[in-house]
Amino acid sequence: MHRPDRLTPSLQQLSLISSSQNSGQRVVSIALGTPVTEQSDDMTPPCTPPTYHVGKAPADTNDRESTAIPIPPKLANKDVQGNSETTVAPTAGETLAWAKLSPQLYTKNYQLSGSTSLGYDELGHGAWSTVYRATETPETPLSTLLTPPSSPVSLLAKPATGRVLAIKTPSRKEAHDILHHEARILTYLHCTRHTSDYVVPFHGYDATSKSVVMDAIPWNLEAHAKSCLENTRANFSTRTMFDPVCESQEWKSLAMKLINGLVFLHSNGCIHGDIKPSNILLHRSEKGSSAAYTPLYCDFSSSRILNGSNASNTAQVQQVTALTPDYASPELLTSLHGTAAIATAAADVYALGVTLVVAAIGESPFAGASMEAMKLSMVREGKVLEFARQADQGTRIMKGKIVDRCLKDALEKDMEKRVTAKQWQASVNTILEA
Repeated sequence: MHRPDRLTPSLQQLSLISSSQNSGQRVVSIALGTPVTEQSDDMTPPCTPPTYHVGKAPADTNDRESTAIPIPPKLANKDVQGNSETTVAPTAGETLAWAKLSPQLYTKNYQLSGSTSLGYDELGHGAWSTVYRATETPETPLSTLLTPPSSPVSLLAKPATGRVLAIKTPSRKEAHDILHHEARILTYLHCTRHTSDYVVPFHGYDATSKSVVMDAIPWNLEAHAKSCLENTRANFSTRTMFDPVCESQEWKSLAMKLINGLVFLHSNGCIHGDIKPSNILLHRSEKGSSAAYTPLYCDFSSSRILNGSNASNTAQVQQVTALTPDYASPELLTSLHGTAAIATAAADVYALGVTLVVAAIGESPFAGASMEAMKLSMVREGKVLEFARQADQGTRIMKGKIVDRCLKDALEKDMEKRVTAKQWQASVNTILEA
């Protein structure tokens, strides 16, 4: 947690400090650690963030096929039922007592890349937040902070020499609780084994700026699919016109890793709630290999943890906070008509299925819709593969080919007929090994 006298100038200007609804002190219980005392925000006078201009977003940010629709955050007590909700919370979940879990706090310092005059380096933005690039800075010795300098020397002008970070900062006050919730989800997941194989590395929650601190991974599946599509159109070949735009071996690798990651999330009781290409980061691993990228799930702001051994138990569940129609299952679109949208395991499977269609053809299967109303109508029909085959890259997902065989069971319109992540994993393993 940052102290005011240790903040970098750039972070001070982005801090969104507001009076807390609570008062006094509260004990923050860090998972598997010793409880520490955190000062309430009431101890800090509220301030008004100065006006600033952030750096330009990546080139593809303003040209996305779809826009996330923010849904006001609200917790509701509901019975979660349905055959698709077969995921159960892990034993670790009972140990960590999810309901009382506080986020792991980030206690180091960092400095945002860029400047107030030219803008900060933006990695991306969503319905509730903006993600900035930052660099971890060295710790200032306590003796230095307590001893007045002999001359006016700024303790804030420290060189940025540490690891590169991504700072997910709330865009408005309503997002504070959403990012706090996401930090709790990431804290929970990172207390389990193999999380780093499937989820973006998490370094903690910055309680001062209400931000989530993670590894900076600038490349995502959305940008990669678009880049592959552009390359395919520029270098068209009849020899590869039936293969995914990102090449067959790479698509198979991404599909298997992402399905394995979804099994990992669901087996640990986590429903993601907003799977789409821009929420899958690509970490370059083996250069020149068909498995050159390791996909990592990010943006858990709409996620929830299932409590107890029976997923149908009544529990306080997190509603979806943002919905991107292109990747929403037909049943989730009820949220656009005033009904609470609750993320389910079946909706996750469907969203990943659409995401892998995008990885195969390079664009949304609903890109041909001329109006948003037309797109919503197409989504409700639940005929993703049929619409994708009508696109100019439709030959890449022809019936009976590898993409179609791997995805058709995950894209069933009826959630009761849709495969679970575990069933999907077994099916795709069999298909790819044949």
